[in-house]
Amino acid sequence: MSEISRLLTGGFTTALAAAIAGLNLAAPVAATPVAPEEPADVAFYHAADDRVPGTHGSVIQLRPLTGDPGLAGARNYLILYRSVDMHGDTVAVSGTLAVPDGPAPAGGWPLISWAHGTTGVADVCAPSHDTSPDFPAHDYTSLVRRVQERWIAAGYAVAQTDYQGLGTPGPHGYLIGTAEQRAVTDMARAAREVDPDIGTRWVAMGHSQGGQAAVFTNSQAQQWAPELQLLGSVALAPASHQGIGLQASQLANTAGVAGALTPLTGGAVSFLPLIVRGSQTVADPDPARFLTPRAQSMLALADTQCIGQLRQGDSWGGLTAEDVFVRNGDISGLTRVLNENDPTALPFTQPLLVLQGRADTTVPALATDAMVVQQQASGRPVQYRGYPGVDHRGVLEASFNDALSWVDTRFGR
Repeated sequence: MSEISRLLTGGFTTALAAAIAGLNLAAPVAATPVAPEEPADVAFYHAADDRVPGTHGSVIQLRPLTGDPGLAGARNYLILYRSVDMHGDTVAVSGTLAVPDGPAPAGGWPLISWAHGTTGVADVCAPSHDTSPDFPAHDYTSLVRRVQERWIAAGYAVAQTDYQGLGTPGPHGYLIGTAEQRAVTDMARAAREVDPDIGTRWVAMGHSQGGQAAVFTNSQAQQWAPELQLLGSVALAPASHQGIGLQASQLANTAGVAGALTPLTGGAVSFLPLIVRGSQTVADPDPARFLTPRAQSMLALADTQCIGQLRQGDSWGGLTAEDVFVRNGDISGLTRVLNENDPTALPFTQPLLVLQGRADTTVPALATDAMVVQQQASGRPVQYRGYPGVDHRGVLEASFNDALSWVDTRFGR
């Protein structure tokens, strides 16, 4: 009896300045029963400790989804699967899978494993928790779902990880590229265990934080899951040069000119507590070395608030660089983690498509320009397309036809 059967039965200085800124619904889908007195969403995400060990990419439990966060035109599942964290421990990771209605094409459904953009590091920020407009990041996750539904309509299965520690126990390794890659790739493996009609060929695709994850996946996934065939990756507005941007921001503050650069930074300060929390999953940077007492006292907000809340005026969005950084503080530990997780210098041989809105103030186009220039100079197979007047979220819709054509070509469709 298979495991799934058992489950079912039981110019770079310019960039620097910018950077400142097979199952069906008739099958007996069941796993660990959820006690009636427990909210299903809470119980599902917390598997018993003795059920977590196992092969990475294998399914712990699943259940069908109706409504959000499912995708129209598809059979949808909420999945808990296994991955491996940066300490070598097996961990449970949550995610969703959408398989187009109807029979699979010859060779199985082509698969997209989607890496989402920043929602936060608190468990409540996991995209699979988005079951209503009350979800704190609904404005973003609902937009992503509309784009994903276009992929379903085009005949692709779509899997989306929540990432390690986002929704499930343990810390979320925000912008820790290898941890993200493992979650994205293991989600692809789990998808095939849930539905054997999904083929072995797949593409990684991600936006913002997920764009960085897509580049890491392009570099590392084939070794992580050699039984699958990664055909390439699509990175939309990928986060890069975060360490350099952080150093530049602190230098500007020390020089007393951070205020003049506010138009370039946008809401960048709001991402800092997420960056600190992510770095703390792999290192021990001391926030007291570079954060003001006020900023230190507000770090814990990242443990309960999603990015939209963090950007509000009564949270991190109400702080300036002067409020956050100690002048001449020691940010070396934090920047070291960020530099180690920058996608720019990664080696890869699979094709990469980078898509960037030219009016993006969250991931500045000039930072992405610098990343692509270095990758192409290193001989990496990168194609790059920009969209004038398009902002950070707008690139999702604006680039869809180009992404579809590129992905279709990868699959020989």
